Amino acid sequence: MRGMKDLNWIRGAALVRWCLIGVVGLITIEELRSSVWLLAMGAAVISNILFVASESIEFRFKFIASARNSVAYLDALAIMATLLVPSVASHNLWLLSIPLIIADSLVHHNLRRIFSLSGWTAAVCLAFNMLANHTWVSLAMSLGAVVVAGAFAAGLSKAQRREVNLSRRDQRLHAVQRVGLAFAESQDLRATMELTIKAAVVETGASCGYIMLGADESRGPLVTEVAYSPHGEFDFPQELDFGFGLSGYVAKMGQPVSVTDKNEDQSGFDGITEGVTAAISVPLLTRGSSTPGRSAEEQVLGVMTLLSTHKGDSFTADDMELLRTFAALVAVAVSNARSDERQHSTFVRTMQSLATALEARDEYTRGHSQRVCEVSLLIAERLGFGPEALEELRVGTVLHDIGKIGVPDAILNKRGRLTDDEFEIMKTHPVIGYEICKPLALSEGVLMIIRNHHEKLDGSGYPDGLKGGELPLSLRIVCVADAFDAMSSRRPYRGVMDRHTVMSEFSRGAGIQFDPVVVESLRDLLNSARMQELYAHYWTEEEAEAA
Repeated sequence: MRGMKDLNWIRGAALVRWCLIGVVGLITIEELRSSVWLLAMGAAVISNILFVASESIEFRFKFIASARNSVAYLDALAIMATLLVPSVASHNLWLLSIPLIIADSLVHHNLRRIFSLSGWTAAVCLAFNMLANHTWVSLAMSLGAVVVAGAFAAGLSKAQRREVNLSRRDQRLHAVQRVGLAFAESQDLRATMELTIKAAVVETGASCGYIMLGADESRGPLVTEVAYSPHGEFDFPQELDFGFGLSGYVAKMGQPVSVTDKNEDQSGFDGITEGVTAAISVPLLTRGSSTPGRSAEEQVLGVMTLLSTHKGDSFTADDMELLRTFAALVAVAVSNARSDERQHSTFVRTMQSLATALEARDEYTRGHSQRVCEVSLLIAERLGFGPEALEELRVGTVLHDIGKIGVPDAILNKRGRLTDDEFEIMKTHPVIGYEICKPLALSEGVLMIIRNHHEKLDGSGYPDGLKGGELPLSLRIVCVADAFDAMSSRRPYRGVMDRHTVMSEFSRGAGIQFDPVVVESLRDLLNSARMQELYAHYWTEEEAEAA
């Protein structure tokens, strides 16, 4: 960002100025009683304090920002003015203009300013030498020294600017590599976007920044996903419509925009009116799917926006290029995440349809998987499960009985209790379901629910005889929910069990077959509106039969 200075060089230049003031003071110490000397030294000290303050601390007062650019010129004028004072002219203090020019060049890295300061110093030197009636030899030496100092300062500044640019590019390259590696290794999109916006703010010197995303495949409002400011919290926009504000305009047009508020009317960017002086916004672009005879079109997923409140700053072309690189990485990650989410959703819906079709073979278990899913999620939410754990539980319960596809209809629809041989065949369905789903790249938690939803705490379950701590909480929840639905719905060999009988069975099995904490959570949910809705048909039927 233009206007952001290297504070190490600024402090170094300030140190040089303090040294110059000290040298002048020591050389002219015999003039201590002179009011002119005291006034001159006081002015020099004040000028350097002003220099340090204006360069290293952000001020909003225009007179300070303007004065800092004039300090070096005033210093040169003061140094050359010593040629007019006979008592100190013999000390050749004009030579101090040489380190002054060099020090200033290390701060500004501006060739035009170096030539301007050198020319001003030479002109003042010429004028004061002529006023003091110095010899032409003395004049030539003074002018020659100033010209050589200007040339040296220009070369030094150019080399330093090249070094700073190379260092900055190397630093930005490392930042891009770091962000790219984070996207490649992490599956946490939000955390990686936070890393990206932080890197963008730090590398460009912006005051704050945020990433806004639109709804998938729609032109709904842009919503801020992540925001960052090195100064803490700031008032960033929560939501913007397409076409509204800077970010909305960029999202609508699909083109990056950089704006500098030169008039400082504080009209605001994206509704922010707190002294924003510059802003840059880049769209997050990705290619949509192509169709035969038609190339893929670019889609705008969102925007990345940076703001600056530093007076006189503006974003450079290098800042724009860096932000576009970051935006491209974010766009790819968001597009891939949304694609994975759509594929996952399609897969789950397909499996759910398959499970529903499978349950249609057995009129007594129709809707069983969906009810087990609902009950499991209610219990898990009550026990504080997070979004990822809930999703894993949802997928696992929807697919938990998929293995019944390998069980003959005669066994599934048999009226009456199964024989020992038939029950052994029925007990194979968890392993069949596990083998069906194992190649589908499902998580270990989902596969465990499919394979082990008939396990018991005491190890008497099947197929693996897991017990105690070998059963994770999610599996314990499914075991309770599965048994609850089986007892709460009609079966070929019995009618619906009343709720009191069901919970009595769970009370007897708590700590032996079932996790007691999960059983208590189920008991607390029994009279909830959602449970009443899920089992209204069966519990109404149960009450009718009891009557």
